[in-house]
Amino acid sequence: MTLTLTELADWLRAEFGEREPLKRRGPPAVRRLALALEPADLPPTLDADALFVHRSLRVGERWPGLGVLGVHDGFDLSLTTGPNHRLANALGWRDVREVIWKGELKGITATPPQQGWNELRAALHAELGGEDSSWPPASSLLSNLNTEPLRLALMNAMNPGLIEHVAAGGVRVYLTGQLRPSASAAAHALGMGVIALGHRRSEEWGLRRLAAELRAAFPGLQTHVYGPTD
Repeated sequence: MTLTLTELADWLRAEFGEREPLKRRGPPAVRRLALALEPADLPPTLDADALFVHRSLRVGERWPGLGVLGVHDGFDLSLTTGPNHRLANALGWRDVREVIWKGELKGITATPPQQGWNELRAALHAELGGEDSSWPPASSLLSNLNTEPLRLALMNAMNPGLIEHVAAGGVRVYLTGQLRPSASAAAHALGMGVIALGHRRSEEWGLRRLAAELRAAFPGLQTHVYGPTD
C-alpha cells in the first residue's frame, strides 16, 4: 500500500493539532522521510521523498521537488518539555497530572519510580542523553524522600509564579528546558531541586520519538533523523 503525503499530513494534524502540516506540496507517494529540527541540520541533497522540519518556515526554496511537512507549537507542547505524556510513559512516571496556570496548559506533575536524586538524574540522562545543569533539593527535602514519594514537574516555562504554584502541590524537583535567573532564585528559596534538560536536547528527543511513531503508524516508511553533525 502506497503512503501519500496527504496521509502523513492528516496524521500530523490529528496527533498534534496543526492546522496545516503540509507546508509545500511534492510527489504524492512517500517511502523515505527526512526529519530535522532546522533546515541547517539537513545536507544540500537528500535521498528522500519528503521532509519534516520542525521550524519549516526557514526551508524557503531549498530541496526543490520535495514535499515539506512541519509542526511547531504542537511539537513543542507534546514532544519536548511541558505536558509531554510520551516522555512520562517512557520513564515510567505514575500519577501524571496536567498543570494549568493562568488558563494555559504549562506542563505535568508526576511521581517517578526513582526516589533518590542521583537515580532520577541517571534515568533522565539515559533517556535524553544528559542535561545542561542541575542542583538537588534542599537537604531538608531530600531527607523526606525515604518516607514520602518524590514528586516532580515537567514544565515548558520557568518563572517564580510557576515555581510557587507547583511547590504548593508538593513538587520537589522542577524539570524544564532552560534556566531563568529570577526563577532559579525562587526555586532556591523554596528548597526545590531543578534540572535544566536543555532546549535542543529535548527537541532532539521529540524528533526521534516522532520518527518512531511514524514508522509504527505507517509500516514500510523509512525515516532518517538529521542533526547538526549529519
